[in-house]
Order: sequence, then C-alpha cells, then structure tokens
Amino acid sequence: MKIESASEQHLEAYRAYFDACRKEGLKYYQDLGDDADHWLRQLVLHAEGKSLPAGWVPCQSWFLLTGGGEIVGSIRLRLGETAVIQDEIGHVGYEVLPQWRGHGFGKVLLQYVQSLGNVPVCGNWVLVCDATNIASIRTIEACGGQRLEDMPQPDGTVLRRFSLTSLAGIIE
Repeated sequence: MKIESASEQHLEAYRAYFDACRKEGLKYYQDLGDDADHWLRQLVLHAEGKSLPAGWVPCQSWFLLTGGGEIVGSIRLRLGETAVIQDEIGHVGYEVLPQWRGHGFGKVLLQYVQSLGNVPVCGNWVLVCDATNIASIRTIEACGGQRLEDMPQPDGTVLRRFSLTSLAGIIE
C-alpha cells in the first residue's frame, strides 16, 4: 500500500473508486455530478486553491493505493475555517471502501495527514462523523481525537464533533 496526492495520473483508478463510493451511498460522492473525470480534475484544482465553489476553501486530497494502483481509500484536508467546516463537515474527511475496511486503513490515512498537515488557525482540526459510525469514531479516537459534542440534526441524525491535533506542529 502507498499514499499519493490526488492527481490526474489516478484517473482510471479514480473512475472505479468514484463509482464504488456512489454505489455505497457515501454522501460526499452523492452530491457530486456523474462525471468522475471532471471531479478528479476539480480535486487537483481545489488543492491549488483554484476553481473553488463559493464558500469553499482549498482542500488537499490523497489516495491510499494497492501495489496495483487500485484506490482503496481517500482522505481530504480542508485548509481554512468556515462555519460549515466547524459544524458540519470538519477539516478532515475520509473513507475506505467496504471490502477494505477492518484493516486499519482509515487510521493509516488519518495518521498520514496528521504527520504532514498544516496546523489550522483554530489550533486543532475539527472532525465530524455520524454519531452511529462506530468505526469512524474508533479511528478518530485511536489517532488522539477528543470528543467535543454531539449535534442533533433536523433530520433526526446526530453528528459527533472531535478535536484532533496535527502532529506536524509537534514534530517541527
């Protein structure tokens, strides 16, 4: 396994990953259009702070890849502060495809970003997940995430907020 910054060299693998995430019903991918090629190009531009929709901040993305180049997971680091980041989506978002879950790959991705990600203005990153997503909660806590609060949503779901320290700031 290896982790690489999202780039257009991953286009073929991203198409399969994008489709698998949409079939899995992952909200992040449901809200995108159907064109995986377009969205990968947008990920690359967003990392450079270009072509950002209104209210968005630059966002770096990395892929966890098998030796054969298949994308098994992805992680995103949002580089800025907004109310949406603080209350709804967090600075960091990640996922691992179902067939690859249970092997610690979410933790690997999160620790990778912790080791190199810039410290946010607010001091620590905020991570947000569904309060019923036990695997994500365990992953965040295993990486040192500290529970902040549960936030009931209008649709009846509950989001759980965590604070997570960037290790890059500690290592320097």
